[in-house]
Amino acid sequence: MKRLCLLAFFVCTWGVSSAQLFTIAGQEIGFAYIGPKIGTNFSRITNMGNASSKTGFQIGAVGEIGLTNMLSFETELVLTSKGMSTNFSKQRVNYLSIPLLAKLSFKVLGLSRVYATGGMYNNIRVNAKETYSDFNGPNESFSITDHYTVIDWGLSLGGGAAYDTKYGLLCLDLRYDLGVVDVTKDNFTTETNRNGSLGVALAFKYDAVDLFLRLRKKRLDPDAQ
Repeated sequence: MKRLCLLAFFVCTWGVSSAQLFTIAGQEIGFAYIGPKIGTNFSRITNMGNASSKTGFQIGAVGEIGLTNMLSFETELVLTSKGMSTNFSKQRVNYLSIPLLAKLSFKVLGLSRVYATGGMYNNIRVNAKETYSDFNGPNESFSITDHYTVIDWGLSLGGGAAYDTKYGLLCLDLRYDLGVVDVTKDNFTTETNRNGSLGVALAFKYDAVDLFLRLRKKRLDPDAQ
């Protein structure tokens, strides 16, 4: 788990630490962005009877490395909440999510970018809790961390739009994650319980090269604007 976290952190921060564009035949191409991300998701676990979807959160950092104006690769390090709801209880499972995505971008209707993404996600379980609703008293919560597997992974498809600002891109992202592995340990049936979630998020991606240059200028000349 530590190796995966370090790898994601390295990819996300590469643009800031090196602050270099790609150079081919003397021409600079490509780009690097990094920034925060926050949003919500609507998730459910398959084959869990009458369970319905649960609203959760996602918060973390996103990094993007571009090869051309159309093709780029994106990864994230995000704390996300998934689970399910029934009439009497809610299960919340928190994951550290590390998606690896390819992105195709286009200019449409004056937006800086309209894009489609595809790839896979990798989730590392952090903890899990089930809360029972008690109409005659306070709700009761129990840890069910051991009920869920440590690793969850699957396919990720989505899209969104980005608007260019002075210091980077303001992005609206829509994504659907479809799990391919059984996420429950105590499953006494032949049915597979998979995660599925629809996420909506806002991200602000700083131009990593511009950010590096401005920080360096500020360090060399503290009075610079």
